[in-house]
Amino acid sequence: MIQEKLYELKNSLLLYIEDRGLMVLMRPFTTLFQIAFSMWTFFNFFWIMVICAPFIIIPILISEKKGGTFAFRFMKFWGFSFSFLSGIIYKIKNKSVLQKNQPYIFIANHNSFLDSPAITLAIPNQFRALGKIEILKMPVFGLIFKYIGVIVDRSSMESKRKSLRQVKEKLRKKIHVMIFPEGTMNNSGHDMLRFHEGAFMVAIETQTPIAPIVIKNTRKMLPKNGWRVKAGVVEVEFLEPISTKGMTIQDVQKLKLQAFEMMQKAYSQK
Repeated sequence: MIQEKLYELKNSLLLYIEDRGLMVLMRPFTTLFQIAFSMWTFFNFFWIMVICAPFIIIPILISEKKGGTFAFRFMKFWGFSFSFLSGIIYKIKNKSVLQKNQPYIFIANHNSFLDSPAITLAIPNQFRALGKIEILKMPVFGLIFKYIGVIVDRSSMESKRKSLRQVKEKLRKKIHVMIFPEGTMNNSGHDMLRFHEGAFMVAIETQTPIAPIVIKNTRKMLPKNGWRVKAGVVEVEFLEPISTKGMTIQDVQKLKLQAFEMMQKAYSQK
């Protein structure tokens, strides 16, 4: 009798596995693995940054441009180490479209916190990113960004004017500038949000080329407000830079639309 019951139980279990799939039984283990992997990824993001922080901040305090060159070697070390230890591969494409010794205003779509290592690894040499004041609240990263970025409080007109002056100053020093023209992380159902005008106004006023960057897959791997990280490949593609030579302030909308359409087309391509 007991043997018959065990035999029936065995058959029932086999039928359950066939009907529902092995993944049903593995689901709790998969969830635990995702939690552990996500914790490991966030740990890597911050502990490597803690080690690199003095080598990033101090050189820039001594000399912004020469010190910045040294500091961004450690920024790239942070990006590479994070990528290697977390199983997140950043594949950089079409970098050859950039001219050496030419300062650019880089613009990129923004879907995830994983975009930060992407632009750090992709952009050659040092750059200064424009970021919202809320970034300063982030542990470690906020402290570092205070020295390697340009902070703007969007609720203050004076802060906006000051940040634009700082961006122009960096460009005069032949330092690249990085701006997310969407103004925030995209959590919509659209490929990209509408662009703000700031980056394009500065590009025309300083006659600096716009260099579009398209970042793919980060939304799938770590969406905005999400905490579960997936390993995978992040594609970072440089598009042909857009010259602003001869443009005037009346061309801002035209330039913005041109950049948006280029990036939209590249983002939608598989």
